[in-house]
Amino acid sequence: MKHILTMLLCLLTIGAGAQIYEKGVSKTLADYRTRTISDVSYDLTFNIPATQKERVHGTAIISFFLQEKAVVVLDFQGRFSGACLVNGKKRVAGMKNEHIIIPLKMTKKGLNSIEMNFVCQDKALNRHGDYAYTQFAPGQAQQCFPCFDQPDLRAKFTTQMNVPKGWKTTVCDGRIPIPTSLYSFVTGRFEEIQQQTREGYKICVLHREQTPEKVKQLPKIIEETSQSLRWMESYTGVKFPFEEFGMVILPDYQPGGMELPGAMLLSDKHLFLSEKPSHHEQLRRWELIAHETAHQWFGGIVTLKQAEEAWTKEVLVNFMASKMTRQQLSKSDYDLNFLSTYQARAMALDCREATHPIAQRQDKPNHTTKLYDDIIYDKAPVMMRILEDIIGQKELQTALQQYIRDFYYKSASWDDLVAIIDRQAPQAGVRQFSDVWVKQKGMPIIHTSYRDGQLIVSQTDPYGRGLFWRQKFDIRLIYDLDHSRTVTIDMTQPTVTMKLGRQPSSIIPNYSGRGYGRFTLDDPYTQKLPLRLIVTRGDLNRYALMLTLHDNYLMGRIPPSYFGELYRDMTKEKNPLIMETGISHMINISANMPTNERQTLEQCIMDLLRENRRPEFQQTVVRQMNQRATSPQVKEQLRQIMQTTK
Repeated sequence: MKHILTMLLCLLTIGAGAQIYEKGVSKTLADYRTRTISDVSYDLTFNIPATQKERVHGTAIISFFLQEKAVVVLDFQGRFSGACLVNGKKRVAGMKNEHIIIPLKMTKKGLNSIEMNFVCQDKALNRHGDYAYTQFAPGQAQQCFPCFDQPDLRAKFTTQMNVPKGWKTTVCDGRIPIPTSLYSFVTGRFEEIQQQTREGYKICVLHREQTPEKVKQLPKIIEETSQSLRWMESYTGVKFPFEEFGMVILPDYQPGGMELPGAMLLSDKHLFLSEKPSHHEQLRRWELIAHETAHQWFGGIVTLKQAEEAWTKEVLVNFMASKMTRQQLSKSDYDLNFLSTYQARAMALDCREATHPIAQRQDKPNHTTKLYDDIIYDKAPVMMRILEDIIGQKELQTALQQYIRDFYYKSASWDDLVAIIDRQAPQAGVRQFSDVWVKQKGMPIIHTSYRDGQLIVSQTDPYGRGLFWRQKFDIRLIYDLDHSRTVTIDMTQPTVTMKLGRQPSSIIPNYSGRGYGRFTLDDPYTQKLPLRLIVTRGDLNRYALMLTLHDNYLMGRIPPSYFGELYRDMTKEKNPLIMETGISHMINISANMPTNERQTLEQCIMDLLRENRRPEFQQTVVRQMNQRATSPQVKEQLRQIMQTTK
């Protein structure tokens, strides 16, 4: 080890280590610092002016332990004069490619400290008149203050905020080592609420809301947060590590939510609901709170090894959030909500030209596309649910608990978790599962047919790579005289067969919505599929069938005339979520028609208002048609409806 360090130091000293000094944090620099630097702490002071015309400036005292006397390279993109104190002595540091360089002669083996004044880069802070906050993606903390800006160099933080009179301030809990990307502060004119919950948590909320009806929702928001914390403690077996949990509710906060150690940033539009919120809206708020709370464990306690692996924590927290919401619903309602929230959207996304597989993103994190983000947020819970189905709920929970224990306040990767699960359930083949589900793009085409007394289910990889996606799903077999049965298919190989004997008259693939793929049938069965919609009673089964029908329509296997079966179902539909999806599919079909036919179909959708008088159905039709109708007659109808309801 000493020999390796000496060689690296020589490279730095003579200037041969070009990658060390390139912009950003190269792997060479990150590895070098990991080997030489430990026990990092930051003592930061920020001076926040009342006016945005003045720059934010501050002082940093950075302490760390060096394994050997070495060149020290800090990351910083703001303004720095070069003057600093190194181990108590006045020095002048060098600057190159957004790095502050402390030469070898200024450092020593053991404990070192560097003190310097700095001016933040404007883009490092989100300043909005009388409030400001930080939000760092990996590699962006260096825009705000000098630091070792890599996730595996955790540090403890002490912060002094000098702010205008009357401003409230919250700073992330820095007594526990965290990566620089998770450091944060919020300051400004906020209202403050502190509450000790019945679960024993101290929760502090900063907000700017003035509407009394919305402010009255804060106790419910705090209760949902407290319940999420308790659930995570119970599932992981690890207590919430911070003394206080902070929540900052920001106006028009675009990301919706962002986790921070011991705190989270949340959008007022996502948290404060309308006067009479639907169950769906309330559930979305719960999911947001659950998601950001789960990040305290996956992202706070255990962090990612590399910025490129940011998807790993999203995989885990989305899975946690989906499980947390289940306790608020019946099993059937939960499955329906899961299918609508994650499975249906993930399948729709994968049907597009998703050129970036989850774990092989090539461009930098701050250039992430919306499509990539959507796949992360929607496909990940589906994959984790199927993994849980394969290895068992208890086995997966035990593996995740071990993952947290093994990497408590350390950095870990997805492959680290896979290794733990593989030891927990070696028979499950989780490495092969991960290679296909996580590290490859696309989704399978799953075809079901009947031949010579056998049900034949086969997967095809649309990219011709010979992959198959291990999973379980249900198929409904319907015979004459309304006799039917459901069989479960465990796809442990690309083709699975099952002896049936008697031939079914109809087949419904992916009956419970558990499967992931584009489900197809032989043509005679495909033609009968739309007729099953109106007679399928279970909400979950009907919704899954509706998604299968629309997917087959998009593939050209079902004609647009299945619009009529959707119409029949919508006249009697009671479930608001199925209403919303069914009307959306009807509008999609009409949008693909020539102008005259489109306007006729739009009028048919409006005619449903006379057939289904349920208020939630009326609202769904009017809202969706307001956004997408093209017919002048329909637009006039909508205008009159809106005037009547004012």
